[in-house]
Amino acid sequence: MRRVVALLPRFSMMALGVALATGLAAPAAHADTSDFWDGNWHGNIEPYVWLPGISAETRYQLPNSGGEVQQKTDNNIFSYLSGAFMLDGTLRKGDWGMYGDIDWVKFSNEQGRFTNIGGERFGANANLDTRWGLKGGMVNFAGLYTLSHTGQGFIDLIFGVRYLWLKGNLNWNFTLNGNAGNINIATDGHLNNQMHVTDGIVGIRGNWSPFESKRWFMPYYLDVGAGSSDTTYKLSFGIAYGYDWGDIALSYRDIKYSQSGDNKFIKELNLSGPTFSVNWNF
Repeated sequence: MRRVVALLPRFSMMALGVALATGLAAPAAHADTSDFWDGNWHGNIEPYVWLPGISAETRYQLPNSGGEVQQKTDNNIFSYLSGAFMLDGTLRKGDWGMYGDIDWVKFSNEQGRFTNIGGERFGANANLDTRWGLKGGMVNFAGLYTLSHTGQGFIDLIFGVRYLWLKGNLNWNFTLNGNAGNINIATDGHLNNQMHVTDGIVGIRGNWSPFESKRWFMPYYLDVGAGSSDTTYKLSFGIAYGYDWGDIALSYRDIKYSQSGDNKFIKELNLSGPTFSVNWNF
């Protein structure tokens, strides 16, 4: 198989998401909040802003040649966010509950350059401009069971599934002068590919406060999984301040997928960056 490797330079990204959530920053159990384990129904909603970078290895099949394009991106901040929608939620009664979220993002018109084609490198006389985009969605749905809760915080066991859909496209238009070599690719064109993966997940979430007032606390979330992908994980941790109506939090969020096999669109995908959230309890 003839392989075409594309390396994109550093680029910037800014991801802005609006969501309803509790999975990453549930409230600390201080004296002024409700007892979430009193046997009644309770929940939370939490809009937040996420500013992640992306690191990815993607593959695109070349038509009529049996070859492929491989693209690598650096973990940096995007500059071309076309859209984002994130909706999370938690509902509990006593020690049992449900957690779910739906995330969708789209990035377009990103600029890059091919630097290696078919194993041959090109010098300064080669102008290999590319444009690429990526869009997709992720759905998490899990059950909850409280392992422990005290005045210092709580810890939940989570168990469920995560579904990921991603679609990418790659456009190029370049000219070669002097050192083109024998390459099996047109000077301009368009490729696209996509993936659907479903994985079982298990993990923990909650918060903990070492402070006497309990107003300040530390939310955390961690799950790991496997299934259609080899491995996946989702991680978040941060610092929050509680009010009578809810809390505000600053956290760091990291999501990763890994897949093996030459026919996989995504070999590795990693989204990570800070989040700022405002949470309401009910």
